[in-house]
Amino acid sequence: MNHQKHGGQRPPLNKLQKEQSAASARERQDASRVRNLQLFRAGPLHFGIFADDIATIVAWREPTPLPRAPKSVLGVVSIQGRMLTVLDLAALTGREAASAQHLIALRGDEQLGLAIETLGESIEVAEGDFDAKPETGEPLVLGVLHRKGGAVNILNPKELFPTAIQGRERRRRRF
Repeated sequence: MNHQKHGGQRPPLNKLQKEQSAASARERQDASRVRNLQLFRAGPLHFGIFADDIATIVAWREPTPLPRAPKSVLGVVSIQGRMLTVLDLAALTGREAASAQHLIALRGDEQLGLAIETLGESIEVAEGDFDAKPETGEPLVLGVLHRKGGAVNILNPKELFPTAIQGRERRRRRF
């Protein structure tokens, strides 16, 4: 190719080449982006949730039960002045209810807390370190991290509340 017309530089990229180049750069950046993952156990399963989705972690507090709530909704509790709906993650995944020792208060509009049994360590992972989507198609799980001979299910916080209400109509505020 003759680069003389462009002052010795490469010719400008066409629109498709620019889009492909940008997409490739985003994929490389996502694969190398390191995030903190908080590990924990609920029932027999090991889970992780990204630290930027966590508001705080506190010792267990007994939630106030809600009438006619699904089995996976333990009730509500106040943490740092916020009323949170507490979910039993073990029950939510179809397992035996866990004997909770901690509550993880999540960030976000849904105002959720997770009842967990054992709090693990916080580790750094890159987006490319885990399988992006499990074979089961479980919406609660963003991916699976294989670590120390076991599987850590990385939670998708956006799917917690829809899974918990399981098709029940959500009450809406009427003004």
